[in-house]
Amino acid sequence: MQEEIWFGKYRIQKLLGQGGTAKVYLAEHIKLNSFRAIKYISKHHPLYKLQLKEAQILKDLKHSCIPIIYDIEEDEEGSYIIEQYLEGVTLKDYVMERNTLSEDMIICFALQLCDLIHYLHSVKRPVLYLDLKPENIMVTGKTLMLIDFGSAIYRDEIKSKTKFYGTIGYAAPELYNNHPVDEKSDIYGIGMLLYFMVTGKLSYKSREDIKHIDYISNCSKKLKHIISRCLRYNSSQRYTCVSQLQKHLSAIMNNKNYKVMKGSSIEIGIAGSQPRIGTTHLSFSLCTYLIQKNISCLYIEYNKSRCLWKIQKRYFNLKKNKGVVKINSIPMVNMDYAQVMDLSKYNIIVKDYGSLDSDNKEEYLKSQVKILLLGAKDWELGFSEEALKLITEYKDIIFLFNYVDTRQFGQAQKSMIFRNCLRIPYEPNPFAKFKDKVSHDFFKELADLCFEGVIS
Repeated sequence: MQEEIWFGKYRIQKLLGQGGTAKVYLAEHIKLNSFRAIKYISKHHPLYKLQLKEAQILKDLKHSCIPIIYDIEEDEEGSYIIEQYLEGVTLKDYVMERNTLSEDMIICFALQLCDLIHYLHSVKRPVLYLDLKPENIMVTGKTLMLIDFGSAIYRDEIKSKTKFYGTIGYAAPELYNNHPVDEKSDIYGIGMLLYFMVTGKLSYKSREDIKHIDYISNCSKKLKHIISRCLRYNSSQRYTCVSQLQKHLSAIMNNKNYKVMKGSSIEIGIAGSQPRIGTTHLSFSLCTYLIQKNISCLYIEYNKSRCLWKIQKRYFNLKKNKGVVKINSIPMVNMDYAQVMDLSKYNIIVKDYGSLDSDNKEEYLKSQVKILLLGAKDWELGFSEEALKLITEYKDIIFLFNYVDTRQFGQAQKSMIFRNCLRIPYEPNPFAKFKDKVSHDFFKELADLCFEGVIS
């Protein structure tokens, strides 16, 4: 290439690469004696306006994993984005050279991605990236840099007929099936990058060609569970937000496994939006799951239903110890006895508040972990709306939806963005060991959420 000077200050060194819509050149800033990358976008390209929007998005973003935009130039042929020059290799080349990465390195990279994507979702005008793939990420030392925002879009610009440009095999399925596109679409993208880093295999075909993560040998069960959840076809079954995914990845790194300090307890308050929504059933099921994990639990009936008294009438020869009765391995007590007990010997205290109302609201909100059961059917929505009004300013509540199908759950989640929402699976016997994977995964996820933020 003959020496060229662009805009009177950039000496072009070489062509670094080109894609379908742009060319990227290495340039030297003559006065500063430093390198820049210049992305040239032709005005004659049909996607010119879309590519130029990348610069408009990037100019307002400041994050350690996003290249700095120094300037934007324009002439009659096209536009030129002058940005930070990065030395390194793409994540694709980085992984292919090594075949696979260690789990610690994978999680380290994934946490950087989570921090970056969380930033994009949280800025004043939230941005969805929508095209996470190994070629769009540079590895410079141990730091990841996102280098292509050509498919990014402001969240408030998404409409029902918006056309998306994610890469098939990496982009979330809803980009192509007319289902709602939102923050969980980027969570799918993080899942695909995790899958690539674990397997070392690129994917440019449909999701049906992806080998199931359970069959991958060089990956812990916990990381498999995270990847599997990120890649759920139905977006409502993925992580609610990136920060939730980030916490689960951090838990693996920190090797936290439901540990509670000796002599202390975690108090979980469970309430419902209406009578008979399932607070007692869920309380028993959660206790059953935790006891199976060798975590000591105490169930406290913190309502006036007298369900505990009714259960005791059905059993013979139950032994009581200072008001505590053990039923199907779960120690149970009513709220009157609980007020004079030493609760410190139990790791977990599950308080069943029944229906949430103005009388028990204050006590319920004192719980370290707060769970609220909601209904989503037409005749239940009024109850759910009234319950939400009582706790609207509290952001740390886990919301569970009972007796809803996938469509109803998806509809309910639309108004619960950035909230921890789960759908309770059908489990007829709360005292039985969970045999099906759906129930086991649900209670594992619920337990993970309960322990987040309360374990030092």
